[in-house]
Amino acid sequence: MSLESNSLDSCHCSICRRWGGGPALAVEASGGVKFKNESAISTFSSSDWAERGFCSNCGTHLYYKLKDNKFWSAPLCLLDNQSELKFMTQIFVDHKPENYEFTNKTKMMTEADVLQAFGATE
Repeated sequence: MSLESNSLDSCHCSICRRWGGGPALAVEASGGVKFKNESAISTFSSSDWAERGFCSNCGTHLYYKLKDNKFWSAPLCLLDNQSELKFMTQIFVDHKPENYEFTNKTKMMTEADVLQAFGATE
């Protein structure tokens, strides 16, 4: 997997929080995510425009992607070397519960900002 940048981002949408038990921490993966053995990879259509991949054997989250393949992200936990990453952006901040707060100074994007950036509509 090649990274689009050294940017670490977080998503606070209800689907990410439900799927992972908290906000998603992910990196953008240019060109998608490739696996040695794809036989155990299952997908979940999480919206009209996006899907999530996971291991059907162990349940590990593997990727989030737009169905048009123009954007892929992979969970932080899949990377061996995380030391060069910088926490840059938080999305769906208007969906974030009030019981936690990251103190890093990041770009903050609401649901409307995200949908506009990806050209998606609900």
